[in-house]
Amino acid sequence: MDKNSVLAFILIFIVILTMPTYFKLITPPPATEPDVIETPATIESHVDKSVPVTTTPAKEFKQEFAAVNEHATVFTIETDLYIAKISSIGGGTIKSFILKHYNMFRENDTTLVDLVNGRFGSPLIIKYISIDGDSVELNNNFKVSAVVAKHIENNSISLSGEESAVLKFSLDNIDKTNSIYKTLTFYGNRYTLEIETDLRSLQREMAKNNYDLVWDGGLAYTEPNISDEMRYSKAYAFSGGETETFNVRANKSRHTNFTGLTSWTAIRTKYFAASFIPENEGLAYSLSGRSIPISGKNYYKRFSMGVSLPVESVNRTSLFVGPLDYTIVKNLGVGLENIMSLGKILRPISKFILWSFIRLRTIIPNYGWVLIVFSFLVKILLYPLTNKSTQSMKEMQELAPKIEELKVKYKDDPQKMSAEQMKLYKEHGVNPMGGCLPLLLQMPILIALFTVFRTTIELRHASFIWWITDLSAPDTIFTLPFAIPIYGQHVNVLPAIMALSTILQQKISGSAGSSNQQQKMMMYMMPIMFFFMFNQFPSGLNLYYTLFNLLSVVQQKFIPAKSKPRKKKTSTLDTFRQIQSKTKRK
Repeated sequence: MDKNSVLAFILIFIVILTMPTYFKLITPPPATEPDVIETPATIESHVDKSVPVTTTPAKEFKQEFAAVNEHATVFTIETDLYIAKISSIGGGTIKSFILKHYNMFRENDTTLVDLVNGRFGSPLIIKYISIDGDSVELNNNFKVSAVVAKHIENNSISLSGEESAVLKFSLDNIDKTNSIYKTLTFYGNRYTLEIETDLRSLQREMAKNNYDLVWDGGLAYTEPNISDEMRYSKAYAFSGGETETFNVRANKSRHTNFTGLTSWTAIRTKYFAASFIPENEGLAYSLSGRSIPISGKNYYKRFSMGVSLPVESVNRTSLFVGPLDYTIVKNLGVGLENIMSLGKILRPISKFILWSFIRLRTIIPNYGWVLIVFSFLVKILLYPLTNKSTQSMKEMQELAPKIEELKVKYKDDPQKMSAEQMKLYKEHGVNPMGGCLPLLLQMPILIALFTVFRTTIELRHASFIWWITDLSAPDTIFTLPFAIPIYGQHVNVLPAIMALSTILQQKISGSAGSSNQQQKMMMYMMPIMFFFMFNQFPSGLNLYYTLFNLLSVVQQKFIPAKSKPRKKKTSTLDTFRQIQSKTKRK
């Protein structure tokens, strides 16, 4: 094998070997965890009591406010998108938030996603520091002072389209001269609800001129693979034009406070998020996280977020609770899409691929067929470059006998041999590096596709045909009782088909049939490496690469196999001599 060919293979293998490292950089894996669905009972039975998790208890404010002598009132709000249960405790805290268009698997059954796990905290609690220095939590039972809704029956409210409903809660002091208010407004066609808080009558009771609107207890986990949830679960805040990412390690607790204008705070799991978006920027934000040990090194992560609001005014804050759907999140218009995992360096490519999928999905009802159409479009887009590089590879094969002759002729003069090889390449218009261009050109697209298929909710549970029921996960047909090194324990079909399609492409191109045994061996090693590597990848990525290989086979069938040597360029002096020679003959 000549030096240029060796260099080409080295470049290919460097790219292949560094792909897993790149994936770890963009989504660093946590400690290995069991594939279980989170339930309160599961966590309760596995919590390691020996690992303390420090929390600062908050007091319930009782000194000046009259108790509401009744049980908590719970409203059910059903919209086109979700079903929420709202309690009068805390002046409208969320007890459950069920998304009507997203399913999850629990105990071998399918159920709708519920993002709230009230066992670990109360979303929408108000907290502040009293003049005595105590952390006070307004966890009282508020009075329902007003309900405005078109369709209401037995505390159940139905909304559709542009319809809205208002729940107003109040808490009076003993002589009923001052009250605090909390109002929630829901809409039929939005994942966003509006929160209005009025605590002006408490200003004298506070050590600071602000209070915190807090989402406590994190979000419930929805995916069967808890390690994926741990990888993507984080908290965020946007302040001063920058997004802070907040995370917590195993067996650790963290808390951060920042004083400064805050546009929004957010917490997320792999596919879902909650976010406070103040109408006027908040005065500060707080993020906290704690890990909940379950067994050995395994743990869950719980994040809380808060935004500080001025007590001297009535404050309006939007709360988004829903899917990390790029279109939905981007339309909020506050840059919340920055928390989505679309990569770093290749983020523009990932966004373009996702945009293409969404647009094609409006025409084609199945994401599997969308992927097939997308493969054709990519092949057409890259055709001028892949056509030239494939032609170059075939011409290299035709020049192989001549190169072997040069190696024999100049075996004692390597420099002369290299010069003659380059001269031969130049005469025939061959680029010795051109053969590896198709793979190198695909790498950014493959990495971006990996990110899109693995992290975007648009492709979550997206089925194709037959056994391919989820394009965002491997197409596993059965699981081995043990794990094979590098391969894993999940037996998947598409990686094997992809490897066979790669071998077929090599045979059609003639690379696998080369007389050079070293080159032939290298060409078979690459599909084997891909087979093991892609076995852990989403089935959509394997489907795309298989299609791309088959389209390359079709393309190679229509490319001329013969190389055409370039015509030698004549200099001006040579032209003058030819004219002079012809004149003398006459």
